[in-house]
This record gives sequence, C-alpha cells and structure tokens, in this order.
Amino acid sequence: MNAQRWPILLTVLLLLAVPARAQTPGEPNALRSGDVPDSRKATRVLAILPVRSHDVAVTDLFSPDAPRQSDWAPAIEAQLAALLRAAPSVRTLSPDQVRQALAQDPTLQPLQQLAQQRYREGLEQYLNLSTDAATQTLQGAVEMGRGGFQDVIDAKPLADAQVMLGVCLLDRGEPAKAHIAFRDAFAAQPQRRFRSNFYAPAVNVELAKAFVDWRETSDLTRPYGDHRRMHALAERLGADGLVYATVRMTPEGPEVWLAIFDARRRVVDSELRVPMRESAPKVDAFLSRWLACLPVAESEPDPTTIRRDNGLRLDMSGGYALYLKQPTRQNFHSVGFSIGVAHEFRNGIEWFGRANMYTSLSDPYRDVLHAFNSVRVIGGLGFTYRFGPVRLYARPGLDAHFLGDFVATTDPNCKFFGTDHPLCDKTSIADLQQRLLFGLNLAVGASVHIGRNFFVQMQGSSSVYFLPFGGTEKLNYPTGGDVGLGYAF
Repeated sequence: MNAQRWPILLTVLLLLAVPARAQTPGEPNALRSGDVPDSRKATRVLAILPVRSHDVAVTDLFSPDAPRQSDWAPAIEAQLAALLRAAPSVRTLSPDQVRQALAQDPTLQPLQQLAQQRYREGLEQYLNLSTDAATQTLQGAVEMGRGGFQDVIDAKPLADAQVMLGVCLLDRGEPAKAHIAFRDAFAAQPQRRFRSNFYAPAVNVELAKAFVDWRETSDLTRPYGDHRRMHALAERLGADGLVYATVRMTPEGPEVWLAIFDARRRVVDSELRVPMRESAPKVDAFLSRWLACLPVAESEPDPTTIRRDNGLRLDMSGGYALYLKQPTRQNFHSVGFSIGVAHEFRNGIEWFGRANMYTSLSDPYRDVLHAFNSVRVIGGLGFTYRFGPVRLYARPGLDAHFLGDFVATTDPNCKFFGTDHPLCDKTSIADLQQRLLFGLNLAVGASVHIGRNFFVQMQGSSSVYFLPFGGTEKLNYPTGGDVGLGYAF
C-alpha cells in the first residue's frame, strides 16, 4: 500500500516545487531599473559613435562636385546625446568626446602616427615604381590605422591607405585582393568620391564594382567591425555600451539603422530599423524602452577608496630596525611590532602617533651581553597625497626612545666573568640601562587600499637623537621599516 502512495506523493511535491521556483526572487544583477532608487543605481557609461551616412549613389561615385544628399549625421547624433543625457544613472560620451578620447590615448597615438608615416612611405614607393615594397608598407599602414581606431577618429587617412593598397594590388595582378581593399575603403569612409580622371580607367572599374558589392552586402549593424573589435573599442573608452547608427538610401527614402552593443555580454543588445521621416519619435521610444529594461544593480562603494567618517586610521605592523651608530663591533638587529594611529584633519595634512616595541637580537661577536627591549613613541604632523587606491605620506615628528637593560662590552673578561669581576675592564662597558633618548624622526611610506576600509601599509623611518646631551654618542640613528595592515574608519 505504501509503495502505491509514493508516485502520488512525488507528483504532488513536483507540482508544488515548480511554482515555488518560478516565484524565486531574481538575482541582484537581474534587477530592472525601476527596482533600485535612482540615487543608488550604478552609473552606466554609454558612448555614441559617429553616425555613418551611406548617401552616395553609384552614379555619383566619380562626380565629386555632384550635389549630395542631406547630411543627417549631426541631427541623429544630437538626438541620441539629448535622449541619453536625460536618462538617470547614465553617463554619455558624445561622438566628439569619443574622437578626442581615442586621439589623445597615449597607447594609440604611436599607432596613429606610424600609420600616417607608413602611408606616406608607401605612396612614395609606389610613385618610384616599387610596387611590391609599397604593397607591404601600405598593408602595415592599414593594420596600424585600424589598430589605432583611425576610422572612428577620422576615416579619411585609413580609407586613403586602403585605396592605394588596392591600386598596388591591381598593378601586381591580384584583382581579388584589390577588391577586398576597395570594399574596406568604402566601409571606413562610405561617403568617399573620386575624380574620374585621377586613376586609370581599369582602377575606376574595380572601384565601382567594389562599391556596388559593398552597398549590397554590407552589414549595417557592424559599421565599425565585429564584436571583438567593438569590445576592444568599448574597453578603450571605458564604456559599458556603444550606441551607433547608420543611414542609407532606399527607394522609399533614407532609412536609419540603430544598434546598441553591450560590452559586458559582447553582443548587439537591441536594434531598430526605421524610415528617416519616422525616426524622431521611434528612436525616442526605442531608447526609452531599452533604458527602462536595462538590467542594473545597486552601486557599490569603490573598493579602492575608503569610507571616511572622521578620517581616523589604525594600523598594526611588524618591524625591523638597526642602529647606524652603536657600541658593538658589528651591527645588531632588532625586530618587533608597532601600532599607529593617524587622523587627516585637513586635505593632505594629518596628525599621527606611533608606538614601537623592539627586541634586540645578538650581534655576531655577542658584544651585547643580553637581549633587551626598547619602546619608541613617535608623534607629529604628516603630509599625504593620494591617487587611486594608493596613499603616500611623509611624517616628520618627535621620537622618545626608552631603552631597556642595554649593556654592551668588547672585553672578553666582562663576557666570561661578568661586569663586576676585577678582570673586567670597566671602561669598555657601554651601560645605557633605562636610558631615555629624545630626538627627531622622519618616516615615509605608502598604503594601498585592498577593499573598502582595509589597507596594506609599508614605511621606512630614521631618527637622530639629541638629548640627553652627551648621552647619545654611543647609540644613535635608529633606522628601519615595517609592513602591516590597517583599517580606516
């Protein structure tokens, strides 16, 4: 009887589990924009790429003076920028800002400059009838131009190099490769026109073929290349998404293709194809729907920064020190730990206090008769400078150094028989027991934040003692460093 009930029981459990699973709350990164208050939304950076206009007809390809169609690019770019700037939790890069960012990128500038240099060299080689050398040089110019995103900044130099590469390939008897080079030139600069008598008739024929082929087969959703290149472009701009549009002529009139590339998922997230006469309201509705359904998350504090309520910083470190002036024949070393506190009461200025406790180690000749402890208390004003997660500081201050049972001698009899034995030379004993030394200290260091309020700190310091007068000639100039962890409130 029980065996017959098991199938019924399992069926009931499954029916209960399915709706329960369907009602499970979504993951945090699946929140919609309306689920998070605007003040806590993570800001998305969207870059608007220059609009591409395909408004040149094949009949006007070799008529540079023929009237052009209206230039719709500025109006579309302005509309996209206005709509995105009005959206909450979105930071927009206009096409001009995109061009400027890429042109001023220090890692791209060498590629852009070298591409121009290679183009001039290739052109000179072609004019000197060195077609093979010119082909190789121009291929390098094209690769560097694309690598430097020259087609986004200013497409003409890249298109020039691609056209000349196609001319060289035709001269070498490679029409298929020349066709590809000409297609790439039109893809980079769709509005390109030529003077009918500038190139040989055979070149004009191939240019016209490539133009028609490109117009009929080009993918308007990829005006700047494949998804891998788009992702690399978004990384250069620090953008979460790329918004771009293409305008082309159809028998019914101009048509707009709008697309949004999601850099995190590396896919075209949304697309819109609409006649130009209907573009204004439909583009507005398209972007509004996309932004409303855009997955967002609550903004998190930058892990490279700290939350500063009162600017108080505590740290604990392990340390090492030695004395540059000591009564022993060779250096003896000290190890210990330190506790520090600092408060930045004004921008770039802080007060600080630090307590260090050290235990001495034996020197090679055992001139220090027994290990001793010492305590140093340091305090003063510091000067700070921060960039990103790194915080640099310099801390001049006062140093009070309390020595423990410090006794040292170089006389073997004192070591073997004791300092009270008659054979011990009392003049060889350096007795600094319970001595209190005063002086100045300078510490320089850096801290690196490793998550919200925690940081790693490293510093080096050195002191010079002046007081008591006549009591610092045997032991002075302690120098060392420490490394530790800290917490900023």
